[in-house]
Amino acid sequence: MGVSLAALLAVSAACGSGGSGGTPGTGTGGATSAATTPGNAADNTKSPVTIGFQNLEGGAISLPEIRNGFDAGVKYINEQLGGINGHPLKSINCKTDSTPESSVNCANQFVEQKAVLVAQGADFGADAALPVLKSAKLATIGAFPLTPGMDTAVGDAFFMQGSSEEGYAANLVQLKKLGGTKVAVVMVDAPASHQSYDKIIGPAAAKLGLTAKVFYVPAQSDWSVQAATVLAWGPDALSTYVAADGLAAIPAFRSAGFTGYITAGSNVEIVPQLDSSVLNKVLFSAPYYLPEFANIPAAVQPDIDAFTKYTAGLPAGGSVTQRQTGFYTVLMAAQALRDFSAKSDTLTAESVRTAMSTWKGDREPFRTNGWDCAKPTWPGTTACASGNVYATPGADKKLAPLPDQPVDISSVKP
Repeated sequence: MGVSLAALLAVSAACGSGGSGGTPGTGTGGATSAATTPGNAADNTKSPVTIGFQNLEGGAISLPEIRNGFDAGVKYINEQLGGINGHPLKSINCKTDSTPESSVNCANQFVEQKAVLVAQGADFGADAALPVLKSAKLATIGAFPLTPGMDTAVGDAFFMQGSSEEGYAANLVQLKKLGGTKVAVVMVDAPASHQSYDKIIGPAAAKLGLTAKVFYVPAQSDWSVQAATVLAWGPDALSTYVAADGLAAIPAFRSAGFTGYITAGSNVEIVPQLDSSVLNKVLFSAPYYLPEFANIPAAVQPDIDAFTKYTAGLPAGGSVTQRQTGFYTVLMAAQALRDFSAKSDTLTAESVRTAMSTWKGDREPFRTNGWDCAKPTWPGTTACASGNVYATPGADKKLAPLPDQPVDISSVKP
């Protein structure tokens, strides 16, 4: 799952493709949109609706900015969106450290404290918690599945941005739209990379009529050497999954004479550090419109404004995109609970889990597309939606989304 891990560690989880626009404030099949139109504050005299939130913090990999964004979203929901139909939203925040034991510990806390839904920030040990949550009929909602168990836990987990499979496929679809015919795929040499190329990237390239070749590189590569090796094959486009080395890899390919398109994942934080000439035809992807993007669609701008307002007090220098992931995740969780509580006076873990399986709506926050948890956007996965947005820096280094976004990958689905 190299695309998701590399992207998350750089700035945030990123994947997805395809989708259509919707009208904020309306819904499909009884569900409303997850638009962020302000309303009234929650009534603190009413009983709270409790959810769990698990996230990597304090271990070797620590992503507190996701929690910071999540907490800001809870505040926004309770102050401006009326909570959960008047009831305050309460979260049980639990830190994990990538070990199965820490994730199981969180799951037990959520069950004991009677959470009705679990929201996942980032957790590489999450698969170990699935038996505990399943036994309690407690569903998980999140932005992106980082682990294979969560990616395929159909009926128990629901991820609102798509699957890693879609992310890999979208890269190729976008490069072909831009005229690519011979694509070099550059990946860190790891078992997950080999599996992803063999099962997803290679077959998708064949369906698109692209000539593709994978180049596996070691971590912390000598990029002058790697660039020469890759370019000796003669590609006209590059699809890279080396986010941690993006700051070195992209200039190396340009210095070696490559002038075609390069996909660089979600590592938008390297943009200010690179020369504009190097960034020409470099594509960055995101599961939703980012504050850094120029020309944000009118329907999305209020979402960006709310996020900016409610995270304004956070320390400077943190990952804005990780904060946006947390903010987005709790907005989707709250939207689900509002939709379900509108039909039932009492929310339980079991009733929420059952309702999640058919939940759908017209437009997610920060996006123009809707979701439908009854129809996984990639077969056999827990992806309720899709919608990868590609953008390229202009001379001013502002990221301008390409035309015809989000990318439609229907032609390469198995």
